[in-house]
Amino acid sequence: MKYKKVLGIAIAGAILAALPTAAFAETTQADAAASASSGFHPFKQILLDRAEALGIDTTGLSNEQIKAAIKQSLETGKLDRLQAAASKLGISTDGKTAEQLKTDIQAAVLAKLQAKAEKLGISTEGKTAKEIKEALKSAVTSKLQEKADKLGISTEGKSAKEIKDAIKAAELDKQKERAAKLGIQTDGLTAKQIHEAIKSALEQKKSDALNKRAEKLGISTEGKTQEQVLTEVEAALKAKWQAKADKNAAVE
Repeated sequence: MKYKKVLGIAIAGAILAALPTAAFAETTQADAAASASSGFHPFKQILLDRAEALGIDTTGLSNEQIKAAIKQSLETGKLDRLQAAASKLGISTDGKTAEQLKTDIQAAVLAKLQAKAEKLGISTEGKTAKEIKEALKSAVTSKLQEKADKLGISTEGKSAKEIKDAIKAAELDKQKERAAKLGIQTDGLTAKQIHEAIKSALEQKKSDALNKRAEKLGISTEGKTQEQVLTEVEAALKAKWQAKADKNAAVE
C-alpha cells in the first residue's frame, strides 16, 4: 500500500515536471509556424537592418545580393578612411589599394614615432611601432614625474593623465598669482587667456618704461613704433656715452 502511494506521487511529479517543457515546445512550434507563414526570417532582418544603416537600397535584392552590397560598402568606407588618414600624413593616394595605403600609413607612422623617440634619446633600433610607443609613453611619464616633483606634486599611484592634470592646475595657480601682481583680473579666464593677458601687460610695462626713457632723452614717441623708439633711444644713449668719453679723454 505504501509502495503504491509513493509510486503515485512520483508519477504525478513527473507529469507536472513535463508540463512546462511541453508548453514551451508548443510555443516554439507555433512561433516557427508563424514565422514561416509570415515570411519573416531573423537572418534576413539582420541583413536588412545593416543595409539600412549603410544607406543601401535592398528593394528586390536577394540575401546574397544584400550581403555583397554590404561588403562593398564596408570596403569603400575602409578605403575612404585610409585615404583620409594618408592625406593627413602627406601620402599620395592616387591609384592605391587599401592594402597599399595601409602599408604606406604604417611606414609613415613608424617614421614619425622614430623621429620623436630620437629627440628624447630613445633607441628605436629593431623596435616595432608598438614598442616605440610604449618607450615614448614611459619617457613622457618620467618627464611628467620630474616636472611634478619640481612643483611639489605627489605622483604616487597616479596615471600620466592625472599627473598632467595636476601639473596644469599647479601652473594655472602660478599664472593667477603672477597675473594678480600685475593687477590682472583672472576670474572666468582660461589658462591661455591668462597667459595672453600677462604677456600683454608685460609688453605694456616694457613699452611704458621705454617711452619714459625716451622722454628723458628728449625723444618724441608720437606716432612711432616701439622698434623706432628703441632705435632712437639706443642712438641717443650711444651719442651721450661717446660725448662723455670724449670729455673724459680731453680732461686727461
